[in-house]
Amino acid sequence: MSQTAAARSVIVHYHLFKNAGTSVERLLRQSLGDAWASWDKPESGAKISGQELQQWLEDNPKIRAVSSHQLVPPVPRGGFHVTPVVFVREPLSRVRSAWLFEWQKQKGLSEPKGSLTDYIEEKFKQKNTSVIANFQVSRLSNLQYDNVKQRLHRYNHELLPAACGFIESLPFVGLVDRFSDSLRLMADCTRKRFPDLVVQEHRENVTDDSSSTLEQRIELLRKEIGNDLFDELCVRNRLDLQLYSYASGRFSSALERLDDRAGRTQSRRLTLVR
Repeated sequence: MSQTAAARSVIVHYHLFKNAGTSVERLLRQSLGDAWASWDKPESGAKISGQELQQWLEDNPKIRAVSSHQLVPPVPRGGFHVTPVVFVREPLSRVRSAWLFEWQKQKGLSEPKGSLTDYIEEKFKQKNTSVIANFQVSRLSNLQYDNVKQRLHRYNHELLPAACGFIESLPFVGLVDRFSDSLRLMADCTRKRFPDLVVQEHRENVTDDSSSTLEQRIELLRKEIGNDLFDELCVRNRLDLQLYSYASGRFSSALERLDDRAGRTQSRRLTLVR
């Protein structure tokens, strides 16, 4: 492999369903143009391994950023430096957004085809494929570089350490509910290897009300679907709730370090001016 190929840097965006992925895609596309691409297999429900994406990147040497709905860990290897981009979302607040997208926007309807309660109950009939039941842990817990076959059921607690380990390995993790601050971390992480990347905030494919607080959205959900179904939703997302808590802690620490560094830089500038 040539020195040029060995020095290649690539942003790999894990586009998790209803986790601000379309907004991140627009950011990458608008800044990088044809050097960005979205790659998924044509089969619905397919997954892409790290090894498969490595081969795809080697076959497409002009690509500097790729987004994929189907990609699972581990991060692609090879003769390039990978900057992974992952956004995690509070799992209960995801549900309304998923409902409005799947049962209204995706179908081109003026109103959802059924109630939020109907949607949740319908999804709960699916044994191991629901997008509102431990979806994020299920997608981020894969351990085998060349195999995407789910090794454990999505409710198995052994998946959580693997997903948390993947989050811990990332240069930064974004939170959908802290999107602006997440972009600050993304800009800091990508600045050195992608100096021409404009990390600008976009709000694409937003289907729910972003003006209310996270706590208000969760309370509205509980009131709308009732305590029993809400409790069942919590049980079915207990691993995602723990993953979100873990990611939130890592996010807060990273943001505090960034703010401290910015404060020290500002202080030095003021000292020089004086």
